[in-house]
Amino acid sequence: MTLPLILAASAIFASAFAAAAPQASSTSGDEAAEDLSLPGLNVSLGFDSFPERQTCDGEDLSPPVEISGLDESAGSIAIILEDPDAPRGTFVHWLIWNLVPSASIPEGIPPLEEVSAPEAVQGRNGFGDVGYSGPCPPAGISHRYVLKVFVLDSKLDLPPGSGRSELEAAMEGRVLQSGEAVATYGR
Repeated sequence: MTLPLILAASAIFASAFAAAAPQASSTSGDEAAEDLSLPGLNVSLGFDSFPERQTCDGEDLSPPVEISGLDESAGSIAIILEDPDAPRGTFVHWLIWNLVPSASIPEGIPPLEEVSAPEAVQGRNGFGDVGYSGPCPPAGISHRYVLKVFVLDSKLDLPPGSGRSELEAAMEGRVLQSGEAVATYGR
């Protein structure tokens, strides 16, 4: 065989092989990670910046949370609200779990270890208090507040007043779905 024939045959073989091979995806690394993650939820606070009434400068009411895409097999919901911009590292503002799966979590859940409307158990936040303590950043730059919602296979056997590490350990292997919403607040 002459060199031109060999090159032509190689080109035909390479072309045929490329057509038969799986095509590389144009998915970015972040999109690829999403493809491998748990089925997502759509989580909304209904605002991009915390209203004063839901902060330490107002009534300090827990925010309403809207959830869509909830899995039918959901046994309970847990929520963590954190400030990743806090001066001393991520600061926890709210831990609540054993919420009955619902598309809507009401505003103003009282800061009690156990509440009945909606039925739930609350943990200790970064201030050392039980329940919700709203955004209260130092004066200056606005902080981001990330509300993380976890759909669990059942209720957790976790005592009221537990901290974040205990909540995360109790959720291990039990999360069916997760989603988050982000809002800011500055003073």
